[in-house]
Amino acid sequence: MSRRSKQHDAAFQQGERLHAAGRLNEAEQVYRQILAVEPRHADTNHMLGVLALQSGHPAAALDLFDAAIAVKPLMSSYHVHRAHALLALGRPADAVAACRAALRTKSNNAEAYQVLGHAHTDAVQPGDALRAYREAARLKPDLPDLFNNLGTALRNIGALEEAEQRLREAMRRAPGDLGVQLNLSSVLKELGKTGDAETLLRDMLRRQPNDPLVHYNMSLLLLLTGRDAEAWPHWEQRFAARAVPSRGLPQPQWAGEPLNGRRLLVYAEQGLGDTIQFCRYLPALQGNVVFEAPPRLRRLLSTLPDCPPMIVPGEAVVADVVCPLMSIPARTSRPIPLAMPYLSAEPDRVARWKTRIGSNGFRIGIAWQGNPGRAEDRGRSIKLREFAPLAGVPGVRLISLQKNEGTDQLEDGPAVEVLGADFDAGPDGFLDTAAAMTVVDLVITSDTSIAHLAGALDRPVWVALRKVPDWRWLLQREDSPWYPTMRLFRQTERDDWAPVFAAMAAALTPADRLQRLRPQ
Repeated sequence: MSRRSKQHDAAFQQGERLHAAGRLNEAEQVYRQILAVEPRHADTNHMLGVLALQSGHPAAALDLFDAAIAVKPLMSSYHVHRAHALLALGRPADAVAACRAALRTKSNNAEAYQVLGHAHTDAVQPGDALRAYREAARLKPDLPDLFNNLGTALRNIGALEEAEQRLREAMRRAPGDLGVQLNLSSVLKELGKTGDAETLLRDMLRRQPNDPLVHYNMSLLLLLTGRDAEAWPHWEQRFAARAVPSRGLPQPQWAGEPLNGRRLLVYAEQGLGDTIQFCRYLPALQGNVVFEAPPRLRRLLSTLPDCPPMIVPGEAVVADVVCPLMSIPARTSRPIPLAMPYLSAEPDRVARWKTRIGSNGFRIGIAWQGNPGRAEDRGRSIKLREFAPLAGVPGVRLISLQKNEGTDQLEDGPAVEVLGADFDAGPDGFLDTAAAMTVVDLVITSDTSIAHLAGALDRPVWVALRKVPDWRWLLQREDSPWYPTMRLFRQTERDDWAPVFAAMAAALTPADRLQRLRPQ
């Protein structure tokens, strides 16, 4: 080894010691001094990349890892850290390729399998993620956070019982880890063990009273169990928890006080169904109010009585204070407004669809698929074939209200009438759907925006729900405090829809059907 190489190695070891001691600025100086003399020093490029990644600069880290790999392409750890940088840059497919490169150079690299699991998780490939984590656990079960990773992956494929086991093991290995406890509380909630989940969350709140993720998860549990008044203050932490993207508006938040001449901007924040559900609070707001509505819903929402003036995102407006739509109950302490219906269909469209649908038979409008791109859709959407028992009821006509996702199932499902390519084909959403709902005798749907629209229109609607549903449907009860004309049919066993639709078919007896649809 040359004298210069020995000097570089000594300096590099000094940099590593400073790095390990957390003296990052000093370590960076040493690394850069080495690279100023020897820019192709692979280990220094690698460690400077690790430091850049730790400091929140993944793009710079990626360049440094690439420089290291160009000199030493067979260093498995270089490729693993490169995958970390790619994940931080939001490039999970490239991170998968980097992990594969790491494994080609070292097939038993447990860390590479763990990061491969992260990459597949970010790419929404839960089965592949689970296989990668299992291989990491086989090779090196004491890897930090691995059992938490396994539990999360198991939850993502719906294997909740095993997810609970893995997360409890993760808690035993890292008893103070807040992330593990949060994940376990979510799994327990989804298993219906709400008491155990609440115990965990309250323990976390005692230890971390200002953590927004804990508050947000507590809000979901309290809302699910019907304790709205207690839940809403926790619900206000959803933006800080990054569960909902923040708009970053410069105006101060409105806290529910009288406006006294100030202008309040209320803005829709989440999905279309959420907007339909919560727009009912708008007419009760007193003063100078303007509502920023999703463009697709603006025309439908214009039927809301006493709706404040509407704008769409990007439209210029002067406002003094702002409020997310779903924060109104938290900031005003208002009960659920139940003046029904609070939305309506356009009369000319109703007339058109009444002619096209006709009056024969018992007409049921159905929808089965929500947005598959949303994580919360897991377990909520239903295969069209599950509706077959309804098609077998004498006199029943199934009429599709489904658009886009899920319509491919029409080819192999039960006999379902479709309403044509012009059904809700324009830029405005739900106008034809609302009209068709006004014509049919009953709407049956999975947990999608269709359920909220039918409820807002005060139409008879049955909703098929997973065993532990989204918070707004509560637990056990067959009716909804949000929608008087709604009836809820729940799974008794997770992922088993057959009894749900058998119960619906039994409820569709020929005699007095319409009179039996509204909950008593």
